[in-house]
Amino acid sequence: MRVAVTFPVDEAALARIRGVDSRIEVLDLGEISGRTPPGEEARERLLNEIARAEIMLGPNRIPIEYFDGAIGLKWFQSINAGAERLDRDGLLRRGFTVTTAAGLAAGPIAEYVLGTMVMLAKGLHLSVRHQQERHWAFRFTGELAAKTLGIIGLGEIGRETARRARPFGMRILASRRHAAAGATDPDCDDLVPMAELGRLLAESDYVVLAVPLTAETSGLIGARELSQMKPTAFLVNVSRGEVVDQGALVTALQSGIIAGAALDVTDPEPLPDDSPLWAMENVIVTPHISGAVEGYGRRAVEFFVANLERYLRGEPLAHMANPELGY
Repeated sequence: MRVAVTFPVDEAALARIRGVDSRIEVLDLGEISGRTPPGEEARERLLNEIARAEIMLGPNRIPIEYFDGAIGLKWFQSINAGAERLDRDGLLRRGFTVTTAAGLAAGPIAEYVLGTMVMLAKGLHLSVRHQQERHWAFRFTGELAAKTLGIIGLGEIGRETARRARPFGMRILASRRHAAAGATDPDCDDLVPMAELGRLLAESDYVVLAVPLTAETSGLIGARELSQMKPTAFLVNVSRGEVVDQGALVTALQSGIIAGAALDVTDPEPLPDDSPLWAMENVIVTPHISGAVEGYGRRAVEFFVANLERYLRGEPLAHMANPELGY
């Protein structure tokens, strides 16, 4: 049983995979997604090796030629939570099983959300600018207590965010794809179906986007939705940049339709140098780092090992991607 590991990991991680079962042979093909693309000779060697693999572990940005070359592939375990690239390239319908790392970085991403919310409430992003300018700017600041947090997408990231917001004394309002009318959730004060998204936007002081990118969610937040938010409200996006109409967001931020935003994802990425978002005092921009926690590769291997043990026992795998849903 050959397992191809297609991202750089240390020998301890490779040994961890080998140790699951004596039948496992690990193919160390980390060059495939290394910092430097492999040369032609290395590429041919990697393609020959990956043709032997039954299982592949790696990021969803692996060039499609390696999937084409993996003629015996039965299961691909992505180390990423999102599956939009795999869906876009038709890889969810190739006949092999695809599982994602949904939830792997849910805790760190939730911490990012709470951290940026505190920054926005206290104006700490402004304080950093003032410090650089040696400008002593006294002001009164806001607080999270008694504010409403609206979470769009109550998956693992959304749920961890809700749990961490509780100690701040926030009211939690959330929506998810299959919330029926009258449904409740132990981590939320109120749960609304997506059909009532306008209500969530109107009542929330902080709106957090935590949905996967699919045909349904692309452009989910546009000019109309932004206009439904409070002028004192903030938008926090840890989903994908394409979930938001970025032009409409820039207009809303410039005109005071909403108070501000924290954006860990943009459209496109990297954010172009000439984007007005860079200079806006009411915006926090970070380079898609909310889930980039130290030791992520080690976590991804442990996540995979748990699924590999299920695979060997013939049990259903966790976090299987659904081609119909796109994630």
